[in-house]
Amino acid sequence: MENMQQLRNASRRAGLLTIGGFIIILASLFYSYFQLSGLEEAIQNKKIELVKQQKEIDDLKIKTANYKNETEKLRLEADEISQKVKELDSTQQSLLDFLVSVTDAKNISILGSDVNWAEVKRQLNGLPAGKRKNAILNAILLAWKDIPFTMGREDVRSGFDSPRFLRYVLKTVGVDVKFESGKPLSVILMEYFQKVDKPKPGDLVFFKGQVGNFGFILVSVGNSNSEHVGIGTLQKIAPLQIISMGNINTPYFPLRGYYRVVYPDE
Repeated sequence: MENMQQLRNASRRAGLLTIGGFIIILASLFYSYFQLSGLEEAIQNKKIELVKQQKEIDDLKIKTANYKNETEKLRLEADEISQKVKELDSTQQSLLDFLVSVTDAKNISILGSDVNWAEVKRQLNGLPAGKRKNAILNAILLAWKDIPFTMGREDVRSGFDSPRFLRYVLKTVGVDVKFESGKPLSVILMEYFQKVDKPKPGDLVFFKGQVGNFGFILVSVGNSNSEHVGIGTLQKIAPLQIISMGNINTPYFPLRGYYRVVYPDE
């Protein structure tokens, strides 16, 4: 009897252990299932991310190839522009030499005897394209036309006096200095522009004259006042010329100063 009871108890314990083991196995299976599901989802997300990154890499490769092609195209265009600039510089230099060479020194002498024409051309060619450079070239072209000195006039046919020549040249590039009642034009110009110690080509220089002030537009500048070269008109016996400023700055015609012109594209 006692043995039967022990047997029943053993059977009950074995059944409980079996049930417990089954529950543990079932729980492990559920745990593994959910863990594997999460892992599969993470793997799938990684695959999607890798595909996206691969697409971005492929797009970058295409863009890089396009950039290389565009860069090469721009380089070729830059080389072409550089060649054209060299050709234009050469043409400009040839034209300047031509203007000087075709003038008759007995009748039309636009270049002073002590002007370093090679240095003038070097500085002109070195200036960036724009209204400052255009103003200087316009002044040189006007000098070549043998326009007379005429006091109080501002016209290509009838002539210029000194300040009206400057006003006319500046007006051709969009710098329009208005007349003021009761003031000499030379004074108006000096008040309109800022006085500077170190001028640049295209700035103005003024001297004190017998009647008033007279000025020039600077074609090139040197290391000292005497090395500056300007273009303008002095009097009837000296029409428009490219002249060394060292010949003008004398006790009789003292220097008034240099004045900075700010051109519309600067």
